[in-house]
Amino acid sequence: MAIPYIKLIHFVKSEDLNHHGTLYAGRCVEWMVEAGLIAACDVTRSEDIVCMRINGLLFRKPVPKGTLVAIRSSVAYAGRTSLMSYVEVSNKITGEFIVDGFFTYVSVDESGRPKPHGITISAETDEEAAIMRDALNFVDKK
Repeated sequence: MAIPYIKLIHFVKSEDLNHHGTLYAGRCVEWMVEAGLIAACDVTRSEDIVCMRINGLLFRKPVPKGTLVAIRSSVAYAGRTSLMSYVEVSNKITGEFIVDGFFTYVSVDESGRPKPHGITISAETDEEAAIMRDALNFVDKK
């Protein structure tokens, strides 16, 4: 399956700010988890997916009130029961990079136990292949 991308836009409002007057990291992560979930749901059944892990985030820029942030997400890895989404946040107007990371979701049955999802993905561009390689750094090696 080709890798579908989703894109969300958020306007940073007063209630999204921390004590420094910039975007609260927790709010941004909430938006990122949502974007990653939407990407995972885009390739499988939404009622069967739960977030399991947030992998390595490093915020590069403070984000002031009034900024439009663009959040781009796609599935970067498909395991037997898991899907890992890559999520990148940037300033919608300037294109400036803010933060990115990988979010792992698991397909579960009615009892909450992991179940196979049957999804396979393939890279069609060099950028997609690089993101898929980066995702492997966060795959559990049991």
